[in-house]
Amino acid sequence: MARRIECPECGETEDLRGTPSPEGIRIECESCGRSWLRDDESEQCATCGGTKLVRRPLALTQYSRGTQLSIVGVSEVLLCEQCDARMVEWSCDKAVPVNYRPAATVPGAGDVGNDAGGDVLMTP
Repeated sequence: MARRIECPECGETEDLRGTPSPEGIRIECESCGRSWLRDDESEQCATCGGTKLVRRPLALTQYSRGTQLSIVGVSEVLLCEQCDARMVEWSCDKAVPVNYRPAATVPGAGDVGNDAGGDVLMTP
């Protein structure tokens, strides 16, 4: 999941450098010199602006033999408790389908406008 990082001072998004520190990842803007901790910023839903977000596993898949789909790794995806409510409930004990576009990171997507190649298959 791509996360947009922007300098709170000058708005720079390209000329940023991250370095590990005891407190976490420290980001430094090479344009204005501002430094901050990456995880100090509260994450917000890209659709509603809410801060009630949950992390769920996302299965990374590939075709290994013809049409056989295999899980090759697991990543995390952010879901908004309001905009992605159905997926939050459904994915309590399952991985989020790879073609689901969460409203927390894609404005207007989620349960309402998910058009990632058709319907997302959510089976019991």
